[in-house]
Amino acid sequence: MTSNAPSSIIWAVAVAALAIGVLSCFAVVYVAQRRQFQASRIARDLDRREDIYSRFIEQASEMWLDTFESPHDPANLIGLTALVGKIRLTSTRPVLEAAEAVMNFLIDTCQRPSRDVRRFVAEAPREFMEPLSTFTAACRTEREQMLREL
Repeated sequence: MTSNAPSSIIWAVAVAALAIGVLSCFAVVYVAQRRQFQASRIARDLDRREDIYSRFIEQASEMWLDTFESPHDPANLIGLTALVGKIRLTSTRPVLEAAEAVMNFLIDTCQRPSRDVRRFVAEAPREFMEPLSTFTAACRTEREQMLREL
């Protein structure tokens, strides 16, 4: 009976080692798949945000010039307001605050008498670009943070 004891111990150790190997393999696959899923989710989220942000920048830029050159009804900002709503749902606070600052600037500009854009840019170039520059900088910072999560 003593000769069976060492072989049964060897058999038990082999089964335990096999079980540990199988469990380790499953754990590695699970972690890798979870990481891949997270990376693809972040990539999709980045694409969606970039689309919203670029549409916001395009619309705001067009309205920017229009509001300076001719009186505008603030109701014309509805499309841009919808984009701010989408930004509110998905973005970080700095991006949202920067988008709202762009909207506030446009609303204020709509309520002022029309001005010559070239003259205003010549007199205050930084003030003219500040809200959009702040928005794009906030978007870039957010993007960099998300890319670090990949």
